[in-house]
Amino acid sequence: MRHCIMHNSGKRKGSIMKDNWQQQLKHLFYILFPVLVYQLANFSAQLIDAMMTGNYHEVHLAGVSIGGNLWAPFFTLMTGTLSALTPIVGHHVGARKDEEIAVDTQQFIYLAIILSMSMIGIGIILIRPILSAMNVSTSIQAVAGNYLLYLALGIVPAFLFTVLRSFVDGLGLTRISMAFMLLLVPFNILFNYTLIYGKFGFPQLGGSGAGLGTALTYWVVLLVVILIIKRHPQLKEYAIFRWHRINFAKIGQFIKVGLPIGLAIFVEVAVFASVGLLMSRYSATIIAAHQSAMNFATFLYGFPLSMSTALTIVISQELGRRDYMAVRQFSKLGVRLSVGIAAFLMLGLFFNRETVAQAYGKSPEFIKQTVQFLSFALLFQFSDAVASPIQGILRGYKDTTMPFIIGGISYWLVGIPVGLLLAKFSKIGPASFWVGLIVGLFTCGVLLSLRLHYLEKKLPVTEVEI
Repeated sequence: MRHCIMHNSGKRKGSIMKDNWQQQLKHLFYILFPVLVYQLANFSAQLIDAMMTGNYHEVHLAGVSIGGNLWAPFFTLMTGTLSALTPIVGHHVGARKDEEIAVDTQQFIYLAIILSMSMIGIGIILIRPILSAMNVSTSIQAVAGNYLLYLALGIVPAFLFTVLRSFVDGLGLTRISMAFMLLLVPFNILFNYTLIYGKFGFPQLGGSGAGLGTALTYWVVLLVVILIIKRHPQLKEYAIFRWHRINFAKIGQFIKVGLPIGLAIFVEVAVFASVGLLMSRYSATIIAAHQSAMNFATFLYGFPLSMSTALTIVISQELGRRDYMAVRQFSKLGVRLSVGIAAFLMLGLFFNRETVAQAYGKSPEFIKQTVQFLSFALLFQFSDAVASPIQGILRGYKDTTMPFIIGGISYWLVGIPVGLLLAKFSKIGPASFWVGLIVGLFTCGVLLSLRLHYLEKKLPVTEVEI
């Protein structure tokens, strides 16, 4: 059925816009809330690793920090590439091409296995030489190396889990994804507690135990998710486990869509990880304080990232329906809501910086340094509140290459050089790199806003099809 929105009467236009705004806000919250819960559950794994390791020993936290900064960019590159399944399924849902959903999901499962094997191979070759070349103590190197070794055992289930979650997200069934992610938290706490501190007869592994605990968590959760998908009435009908032959042509097309998404996430995560590695020139206390503050800032990043994911789902479905007015309205609503949430979070963090710092460690110098870094983390929230939702909107458009270029320019040609210059010519020390990150994030937000404005101008004026 085709229809168009009449614009002749100002009063009529206003009432429709008001009704649309209320309905869209309700729909966005319906998608957003479970996405937010599972993103926070996802980031809580890192939060739990850092807090439990920090309370074990600062040197182990520093080692986990170094290991995590080497792990995160490549892990997010691969999982970001696999997350392209979400807008692909969303477009199929909007266009009512249900038969394509299972076929594409199966090819992404093949792709996940290929990428996981590639990452394991690269890690085996490069990790030890990289750690040996770094200017850190041998004790920190040992913790970082063992942490990564154990963490690698969870790459295959983590990648397969990403595909299955993206499939469910693309269908708009984000409450099911929320349940998937909530499984991570209790298992991660249990395994970490057992392996870091050596409980229930298991050896005391310290920071290395955090890596093994996370790997075991992904294996357990993957098995549970497979069982749910095979039995859930809304999911089993797609028969995504009814295997077809691998289609390398399709996989090549998916890589073209997904790789820019993964690279866009990679350049952002890599710049934060690089700053963590640049911090290795300082003492173990400063490394641990930086990691703690960055870890909590990353946890808060779950809020704008959730909005980004929700908007990818909503925008891709509306574009599939060719409802271009709804696309514009959801875009504005999502960004404004994200900024409002960020303002609330900034206020809460400002008054609770010392309490947050004390959750990671107990020494006075560590707490003092962490509080300073958390003050800079306040400014992250505003930039992320603008940039992340717009990235989600652009992914809904399947516009992935330009955001990658924008991210590369903002973080690597602006943010890192500013940090290095301040570190060399100013007296603010390790805080220099935090200032550089803030400048890079702000630049990225501005450029992404301009990109979205350009694409919106190319959309037709009216709704075309429902």
